[in-house]
Amino acid sequence: MTGDWIRSGNGGRYSRTLEVCAYGLAFAIVAAIGAANLFYPFGPDQAVIFDGAKRMDQGAIYYAGYWDNKQPGLYWFYLLAGRLFGFSESGIHLLELLYLLAFAVVTMAALRNAFKLRWLSAFVPVATIGVYYGSSTEFELTQLEFLVSFPLFVFILCLLAAHRRPRAMAGLYFLSGLLAGVAVLFKLILAPLCVGLWLVALAYHLKERNAGLIALGLRAVLPASVGVVLVLGSVVLLYAHWGYLDALIWTSFVYPPEALAVAPHASKTRLITAFAFFISGFAPWALFAIFAVVAWAWRRRDLLGALMLAWLVIGVGLFLVQRFSWWHYHTLLILFPAGFFAIAGIDRICAWLGEVPAVSAFRASVIAGLLAVTAGAPLAEDFVHKAQPLLSSVAVSGKGIRSYQSLPKFSSYYANCLRAVRFLRSPEALPGPIYVFGSAIVYEFSGRVSPHPTNGWSWEYYLPEQIDDILTTLDRQQVPYVFVGREGHYTNRDPLTLFRTRPKIARFLRDHYVLADEGPGGAWYRRAGLAGSGS
Repeated sequence: MTGDWIRSGNGGRYSRTLEVCAYGLAFAIVAAIGAANLFYPFGPDQAVIFDGAKRMDQGAIYYAGYWDNKQPGLYWFYLLAGRLFGFSESGIHLLELLYLLAFAVVTMAALRNAFKLRWLSAFVPVATIGVYYGSSTEFELTQLEFLVSFPLFVFILCLLAAHRRPRAMAGLYFLSGLLAGVAVLFKLILAPLCVGLWLVALAYHLKERNAGLIALGLRAVLPASVGVVLVLGSVVLLYAHWGYLDALIWTSFVYPPEALAVAPHASKTRLITAFAFFISGFAPWALFAIFAVVAWAWRRRDLLGALMLAWLVIGVGLFLVQRFSWWHYHTLLILFPAGFFAIAGIDRICAWLGEVPAVSAFRASVIAGLLAVTAGAPLAEDFVHKAQPLLSSVAVSGKGIRSYQSLPKFSSYYANCLRAVRFLRSPEALPGPIYVFGSAIVYEFSGRVSPHPTNGWSWEYYLPEQIDDILTTLDRQQVPYVFVGREGHYTNRDPLTLFRTRPKIARFLRDHYVLADEGPGGAWYRRAGLAGSGS
């Protein structure tokens, strides 16, 4: 009787109501767990980018007035967030949340035709954006590896549309080139991923459309190349206009191989823990994703699945080649295709169940919903884990945001850095700039500025001439204080490690500075011969 009722007009309205509820529920889940991360503390990497964005807002030009080895895309994202919503953790995370909610809407709409149960597209953002927000700590939030999933997904949509509509191929491949350029502005190493996706799409076009190589070159390769050149060329012209094109070229192409020659390799332990981080967050969805990949390889082999699988495989390869880092957040590059395959796996299971006479289409839909909800259930625990301390610290106890951000379960280094900057508020403290070999959040907490464009967080990757330039600036300006951070829980960094691996810094501090204060967050060194105001 249930099946007869669904096939009637009332059943159609009921089905549409259920679809609306599915999309509404999925969007609410993503929005809620995203909102629980709004006031989350910055990790050390994010603190560097945040500090740079603030200085760029005050007129500094990236690579000149502020230097880091990253491509400028993420810095511009933070700069835009700060200007729109304020330079704070919540301001940066708010733009990220709005950006990812827009990504969720596009995903829900664009993937409706990708599944037999069309409403399952509602749960792709849950298996991707929801998992990202649920599993990320201060070290993974607002990192580029997940942010670029949005332009990369739209990039794939362009390739799919071009395959379906050959007459619009030139325009769509041009748009894909623009999006590839945007992705590369976030990280240069993403270029091979875009090229790999292009090659997969062109291979399918050659096989299924019998197109000639010359025709594809004119209608696909050339427009895509023009799109890439337009984006990257605009940045080159912008830096040429500013007079810092040499800094852009040096940072992008000269510095990386020289830095890798002196930088330490990441340990195998870090590689294992990075994959463990990804697997622990994605575990409830993993079997469905594996099932979908096997089903695709065995039977379906459509272009969308091929592109997503290429993203997944190339993404793993790009992670592995970054053997000097292997940070947890690098694995987030493969989260979106993995989440897509998880929902595709649920769809395939229920499609096969629907072919069993004893299982009606309605029952198959119910099973699909139960599987998706069950896999997403751990996100409720993640939401409580993040939202409850925020409500307790701010709404109940009234201790404030900094108290919440400094909770040991979230960021012990925030608490340590807050304690460390108390030294600068003592009556005897000297005024003036400081330099930090450690987390840039010290600048934010202390209200002091750095005398040098190069931040001190990534000191183990700096070339000898960069270290020389930093020390020359500290000496010439007689900078009152140098702080050497202790972030052992994150990278095994502490004053002893810095002095052992960078003996020139140790000699400089020994000759020109004296130990002034030391605590869990690190050590302060005062310029010798400079007395405090209370001395």
